[in-house]
Amino acid sequence: MAYMDWRTTLEVGHPKIDAEHKSLVETLNRLHAAMKQGKGKDEIERTLLFMKDYTVEHFKNEERLMMTYRYPGATVHCAAHADLVKEVGTFIANFQSGKVLLTSSVLNFLEDWLMKHIQGEDMALGAFLKSKGVVA
Repeated sequence: MAYMDWRTTLEVGHPKIDAEHKSLVETLNRLHAAMKQGKGKDEIERTLLFMKDYTVEHFKNEERLMMTYRYPGATVHCAAHADLVKEVGTFIANFQSGKVLLTSSVLNFLEDWLMKHIQGEDMALGAFLKSKGVVA
């Protein structure tokens, strides 16, 4: 059973953004599975680093669209991206040094942030892009 299921209510209406969001959900599920299966620290670290790198790339793609189409909510949206990248970077550094473990509270935080961000900032961005006729 998946930790987080993809739902159509998470679709923002931009195929590339939606595909990237699906990949983030799949990565969160892989992270959960690695934790539940007692995979080693190396496997969990690889998955965390992939998730961080993929998220950074996804954010760059969204931010490129925001700048290209002069999205009025870009400043706030980009700040939310920067905050998550910083927080995840700090968590990974602490995980690598053994200061923290991957726990269900970390997974819950990531899921909660992803859900709220998609259903809030990303839905607004999707609606804006749709209003500009941008589909992919």
